[in-house]
Amino acid sequence: MKTQYSADYVGPVQVLVVGAGLAGLAAARDLARAGLRVHLLDKSRGVSGRAATRWLELDGKTLRIDHGAQYFTAKGDGLRIILPDLVEQGIVREWAQGFPVLSENGIETRTSRHPRYICPEGMSALGKAFLKGIEDKDLHLPLETKALVTQLYRSESDGHWQALLENGEIRSGHTLLLNLPAPQALKLSEEFLKPEVKMALEAVRFAPCWTLVLVLESLPYLDWVGLEIKHPVLAWAALDHTKRMVEGPPVLVLQATPQWSQEHLEQTPEEVLPLLLAAARELLGDWVTRYRLALAHRWRYAKPIQIHPWPFLAQDNLVFCGDWCGGARIESALESGWAAADYLLRHLSD
Repeated sequence: MKTQYSADYVGPVQVLVVGAGLAGLAAARDLARAGLRVHLLDKSRGVSGRAATRWLELDGKTLRIDHGAQYFTAKGDGLRIILPDLVEQGIVREWAQGFPVLSENGIETRTSRHPRYICPEGMSALGKAFLKGIEDKDLHLPLETKALVTQLYRSESDGHWQALLENGEIRSGHTLLLNLPAPQALKLSEEFLKPEVKMALEAVRFAPCWTLVLVLESLPYLDWVGLEIKHPVLAWAALDHTKRMVEGPPVLVLQATPQWSQEHLEQTPEEVLPLLLAAARELLGDWVTRYRLALAHRWRYAKPIQIHPWPFLAQDNLVFCGDWCGGARIESALESGWAAADYLLRHLSD
């Protein structure tokens, strides 16, 4: 089962972090290592945001399936520095060095020497590594999950931020770090924003994504683990079981194109599933229809398509970070968190 976190809150803290995605976790760890008191809140049961892993029970076994971000790269110094530790601890391993492309002309092999990394225990393990510590496992990050923030307040007496939770409880901090998709961050903080900060958040755009997960009965011989697709409906296919270190049934993960996902955004998973399955059958063959379990998942804010140009956005002691700041990848999220933490350490020391 997915772990649910319930840390004791002792506040107010110096930095209250809303959103335990990779940017929020990276920032919180740097702040805590510098001696600041931080507290994390997330509305879901787990961590890592869209670097998500779905846990499914089948035949008495637990399957871990990446139904969000599929892999990551390490091009910048920040991630490259910690990558050897992540690999040595078994949290991360190389999965591929590029993927073939499927189009109406068939499958075209691409030559690439650029590693793509995954987590054998599921992509959410990357966030858990930051939560538990990579080099500093004795450093505890307080985290509450299933903690949905419904409203923000500013204390008139000391200027502290107060976050009202869905259960009626309040969490307070001198500084507020929002690691949320820009539209959600805007909705939560709009009444406190300066015009230029509001405009910056409004300018960010996301594309949605429908994902189809198929646990299959069997699998034909395939010479790929991931497949980029040029098609009106589907954009990606992955053999998720090839990421795992334990034996399990074959698992196919399919992701729809941004345009198709937008056109079908408000449909239910039950309505979308047969449409995606039909497209997969057309492209890959009848074998995709011989499944033991199927589910569709909607990511409303799957990928930033119009990003904020800088790695974070700040208004005094209110800071925004995420993969929509400075890039649109997992590595961008981490770099955003590190940059936000650096800003806060300088800001709080003034």
